[in-house]
Amino acid sequence: MNLLLDTHVLIWAIMDTSKLSPTARFHLVESENKVYVSAVSLWEIAIKHALGKLDLKGVAPADLVTYATDEVGFNLLDLNSRLAAEYGHVPALHPDPFDRMLIHQAVSGGFYLVSADRKFKEYKSYGLKLVW
Repeated sequence: MNLLLDTHVLIWAIMDTSKLSPTARFHLVESENKVYVSAVSLWEIAIKHALGKLDLKGVAPADLVTYATDEVGFNLLDLNSRLAAEYGHVPALHPDPFDRMLIHQAVSGGFYLVSADRKFKEYKSYGLKLVW
């Protein structure tokens, strides 16, 4: 199964795994699954950190990414121009633009989105597959 992590799940997976649900924790360590981190999440982390809205406990966003890929083995998922241009087609059921783009990436790429965000359930009719 290909998993795409929501931004908060990426942070929890690296910094505080106790916040992950048992189901999410199982799927993240299951060897058959490939875990992806979107460039959208990395951009969100960098922006929120720069604005002082995200405390990474002294860890720089770039170091978080390096650790996630090099040490944990997560894969990076770029945002391509086609998906960016299609953003307007995503139903505005969720107010967060980063989350809507992650939803679009997950649906378009056939990923299961790993998230604790309850608003995401509203996107099941859009084709979103969730893990939590």
